[in-house]
Amino acid sequence: MVELVTLTIDGVEVKVPKGTLVIRAAETIGTQIPRFCDHPLLDPAGACRQCIVEIEGQRKPVASCTIPVAEGMVVRTQLSSPVAEKAQRGVMELLLINHPLDCPVCDKGGECPLQNQAMSSGAADSRFEGMKRTYEKPVPISSQVLLDRERCVLCARCTRFSQQIAGDPFIDLVERGALQQVGTGEGDDFASYFSGNTIQICPVGALTSAAYRFRSRPFDLVSSPSVCEHCSAGCAQRTDHRRGKVLRRLAGEDPAVNEEWNCDKGRFAFRYAQSRDRLTTPLVRE
Repeated sequence: MVELVTLTIDGVEVKVPKGTLVIRAAETIGTQIPRFCDHPLLDPAGACRQCIVEIEGQRKPVASCTIPVAEGMVVRTQLSSPVAEKAQRGVMELLLINHPLDCPVCDKGGECPLQNQAMSSGAADSRFEGMKRTYEKPVPISSQVLLDRERCVLCARCTRFSQQIAGDPFIDLVERGALQQVGTGEGDDFASYFSGNTIQICPVGALTSAAYRFRSRPFDLVSSPSVCEHCSAGCAQRTDHRRGKVLRRLAGEDPAVNEEWNCDKGRFAFRYAQSRDRLTTPLVRE
């Protein structure tokens, strides 16, 4: 029998299994705590600090993505706690200090958690008057993946995926402090068979697809559920198309088959259908 824990979130009593993270417990009552580093299939990191909440008895606000629930715990999210709301606004202001705010030309624009959160609860202007940090952009870290370090918020989703899911840590966080950034070994490519997943889970457009770059805006696409045809695994996919032309494929959710991951062949090999060498009519050999 599953042991249940009773706690209160924003005045609502909640019962969840023991060991559940506070951020997941909040979701059961429809409370969406903003987050960037959190992902249900990756180990907690507490890297972005955007999910800060106030917990009664704690000396300071804590990251809800790293704290498991406890019996009798009283949690106040940004919806009921001025302390949590102020902390989240402060984190957002910090993340935007060096972010280039290039949403109109970013492939993530329109489906970007950072953009959505900044628009919904961020400040209308910035107090930062210095020069923003800049890097060479974009950097092709593989034939399919482009890196824009100016947009990165160091959530470590990509590096945790590489280590914990793909098992081939070709990409990692390098340097320290203000110089910390995502990168590969000097002269090395991001030679993972599952590299495209890092594009999909990146919350800010720091990792983008070379095949999809500047092709369309997300809100102009029509999405259709599909199944990968490249092997017998039958991984779930989502095919995004526009005016009858497939522009990208994303991993679909199927916990029993592929969870929410795809290999690069299934994700990027759809372009064979548009190849000039492909036969489009039946041919009869004479």
